[in-house]
Amino acid sequence: MTIRIKTILAAAAAVAVLGAPVAMAQADLTAYSYVYYADAAKTQVLGEVYDRGCGGRGNNVYVLRANIPSPYYDATPIYICTAGGPMPLED
Repeated sequence: MTIRIKTILAAAAAVAVLGAPVAMAQADLTAYSYVYYADAAKTQVLGEVYDRGCGGRGNNVYVLRANIPSPYYDATPIYICTAGGPMPLED
């Protein structure tokens, strides 16, 4: 698993155990585009989806995650969600 996937899973576990406010501070606020595949070898592309934007108010910011219909995918960062709205990634 990649570090980002592990971070997302850790944040989800924190929500389950500690509640949303604690986990929100640790959540990954990067929005991604995803290419998903039919197999673990990633040889057959099934499609592409994108995170749907940013949500929240004030300091309670979150990413509206896409539904990825396969466990096999590649994620590419596209922007960061902030209290001021989506911000481009810095090079």
